[in-house]
Amino acid sequence: MKKAGNIFSVSIGICMLGMWSTFLFTGQVKEIGTEPFRIAAYLFSEGITAIVLILGGLLSLKHSICGERLHFVSLGMLLYSVFTAGGYYLQLNNAAMAMMFGMFFLPTVVFIISNLAIRQLPQ
Repeated sequence: MKKAGNIFSVSIGICMLGMWSTFLFTGQVKEIGTEPFRIAAYLFSEGITAIVLILGGLLSLKHSICGERLHFVSLGMLLYSVFTAGGYYLQLNNAAMAMMFGMFFLPTVVFIISNLAIRQLPQ
């Protein structure tokens, strides 16, 4: 389960970077013109989340203690990100995107619980 969580994190991090790059380069981020500071802060937090997901997942795959902790933190960051994104798309009445983020929410919770369970096992 731990390896699956690491691969999930790396994959989601790469997809986040790819998704936002695509949205930005194709002009699909309308808030740049209307709310530049808010969207810049949001994009910064999404970028940091993606980078931490990738680093935490890769370092944890190498059995680094720091990487395992970073991976756990990154899952919390992802949980917040998918929860707020789901709410954003619900507000826009975009059920398909809201459901997609809901489908990312569930495995994120499972991997967080899995990480907690692994940490609680006696050594």
